Amino acid sequence: MAPQDPATQAGAAAPARSARSLVTVAAVVLLAVTAVMVGKFLNGDFKDAEVWYDAGRRVLAGESLAGLPHYRYPPTFAVLVSPLCALGFPAFFFIWYAINVALFGLSLRLSVRLAGEEAAGGDLRAYWLPVVLTAVFAMDNLFLGQTNILVMACVYWSLLASFRGRDWLAGLPLGAAIAIKAFPAPLIVYFLYRGRLRTVASTLASIAFFLLLVPAPARGLGRNWREVRAWGQRVVMPYLSRGEAGDWGQHSLDIGNHSVPAVARRLLSRVDASVALRNDRPLYVNVANLSEAQVNLVVLAVFGALGIGFVAASGWRPPRSREEKAVEYSLAILLVILASALSWTYFFVMLLLPLVTAVRLLRTPRRIGAGAAWALRAALALLVMAVVLLSPSARFTQYVRAAGSLCWATVALFTGLAFARRDLRRAEAAATRGPLSQAQR
Repeated sequence: MAPQDPATQAGAAAPARSARSLVTVAAVVLLAVTAVMVGKFLNGDFKDAEVWYDAGRRVLAGESLAGLPHYRYPPTFAVLVSPLCALGFPAFFFIWYAINVALFGLSLRLSVRLAGEEAAGGDLRAYWLPVVLTAVFAMDNLFLGQTNILVMACVYWSLLASFRGRDWLAGLPLGAAIAIKAFPAPLIVYFLYRGRLRTVASTLASIAFFLLLVPAPARGLGRNWREVRAWGQRVVMPYLSRGEAGDWGQHSLDIGNHSVPAVARRLLSRVDASVALRNDRPLYVNVANLSEAQVNLVVLAVFGALGIGFVAASGWRPPRSREEKAVEYSLAILLVILASALSWTYFFVMLLLPLVTAVRLLRTPRRIGAGAAWALRAALALLVMAVVLLSPSARFTQYVRAAGSLCWATVALFTGLAFARRDLRRAEAAATRGPLSQAQR
């Protein structure tokens, strides 16, 4: 066998060196984050991890969850996490942290699969920007001990199952995600739009299973039903009737909430946006002072515009190519984030798939037009700026954040991906018409 060309050998060795470098950087970052988590534990800075632990311990003790402060969720997650709580708080704290780190890695792998890299074996060096941007939000999840990385992994698993045509399986993780936190529920509307009725049925059955049956052995059917109903009246109904996170009160309107309803209320009515900052001086960014009913009409108009944009970009023909599906899934995820009553900073960890998809499209520019490419580059730039401005160190950054910098950067990403979806749809239609025209001739 002829010896390999030295240049070829060097080219083959370069990805291996880069992969080792990536692993080294990831390990260093993980060690640093772990050191911070140890410091938080030693200082008693437990955040939401303590909430989950208290809820799990109450499940183990057969006590009610109704009087537990800050637990604004159905009993499902408290029941699921209760076995970990039996190990004691230190073990629970660090095992839950390790699970979230693993789930973020899994979500990255699922994102790369959905975006089009064969068997997730593509060049991961190309995705450094999505990883860095969403790592900021992932660390927010880790430091708070939140559940959104788990929700993200469940949603991405559902989308991958749908991509592979496993409709009944796709509903299982999506239903689990909704039973843990309700905000991914609009994805049911997306599957209805695409006529995936088996996925919808599977999701509804999964929601019922995780909401009503999974907690029943620990809570009892009657008590669990009362707790689920009370949660619905306290959390779900205020959003469906008034577009508000009723259980959060004024705190839902502060600087950390970047959903469309929250940003619209801060910009269009005189509400204090500095609750989370606990400033002595209130922070106002409103450009108008509309009534609650008027603001709700504006929010509905924005939702309508986003929905029309989604349908106009996606069309009625189901996506065929891998790129079309990845872009459409990304658009659906962006709508979920924007439409939620609450989209705290850690919610935006779910931008991982949309960002990986955007980078994938920019690596193959011939698949989309110049306008879509420029829109995606602008959206990525805006997201970088929004992440940089998350620092609350200056009054200026506080005003920018209160005005919804992260929300509008997400809207820009939605716009860029919508243009890309339109271009992909037109390209697929042209490719389909071509062979048909030749056959007719």
